[in-house]
Amino acid sequence: MRLEINRLEGLRNDLTLRLERAEIDSALLSVAHRQRLMALPGIPRHREATPAEAGGLCESKVPIEEHLRLLGVLNATGEPQCRAIAISNRNLGTNHGNIAWQRTATQPIFHVMEDPCSYPAYSCLTAWRNTTLSIEDLRFNFDTQSVHGTDGRDLSDEIEWATFGQRILRAGILTPVEDIAGQFYDIRHVLAFDHHKEHGVRVRNESYRGYPALFRENVLRAWRDWGVPRARYYHNAIGFSREALFIVQREGTVEEIGAALRDAGADDGIILDNGGSVACWAWWLNQYRGGLVSPTIDYRPPGTSAIAFRLKGPVTHDLPGGSVSYSVL
Repeated sequence: MRLEINRLEGLRNDLTLRLERAEIDSALLSVAHRQRLMALPGIPRHREATPAEAGGLCESKVPIEEHLRLLGVLNATGEPQCRAIAISNRNLGTNHGNIAWQRTATQPIFHVMEDPCSYPAYSCLTAWRNTTLSIEDLRFNFDTQSVHGTDGRDLSDEIEWATFGQRILRAGILTPVEDIAGQFYDIRHVLAFDHHKEHGVRVRNESYRGYPALFRENVLRAWRDWGVPRARYYHNAIGFSREALFIVQREGTVEEIGAALRDAGADDGIILDNGGSVACWAWWLNQYRGGLVSPTIDYRPPGTSAIAFRLKGPVTHDLPGGSVSYSVL
């Protein structure tokens, strides 16, 4: 494991974490109040949320520590039961396009109400039943509640869980923003505008006009023709090489985040979360009681979903005292 943090208050808050595949015992996905979330529209962007919708979403969120307790990473008193790293996955349950598969759920396919569910394929962080991890292009059959590869093969018995993210790196090549602009339901993750000001309201309204059919076209027109600049947003991304898993949390355009994953050593990568939702939790902090590593300054603790990576090895180490610094594996 290798963790690097580059923090300059108000200017940079970058986190890069490398986990060797050989370190990872298993990966777990938590979706809080799953059925309740599926009966809600998440955070509607193309229309205003009703008070009941907004209140229902707030009531469905839990802190990352509660997600970890539900996954068995923490016990009832909040103590880590294993070595683990966890990250937020809070586009799931809040934004259209973010679909998940959980094999053991009564209704395996998860999505929020009113999601068009119209992508021809979904790029997903995929946890296989043999405990391997990868990023796969998957197709979902909502009638049969099954998941398939792009070749049509039914993978329902082979995949433990999968969760969507925008694919920003594929085989070492950065994804052009034109290819995925329509996958960012919250367009602030792609375009920079102040939605509290008249111009920003106009950009937002025009972008969502004719949603979902015209959404991608409108977003690209706003960038190319209206002169709306690209957003350098804070993103939570994950990538893979043959040997390792990489977590990158930093500010940048979509392409810059893909480049940061590639620079870290990844060949493939996706974005899972954005803005004040982004968090990374580690078991060793606070004298092995666990805690957040360098959260964003506007971090909002309650969330809809989290992912935990259980690692091999003991939870704690009993080291000699004194002024000597010890390294352990």
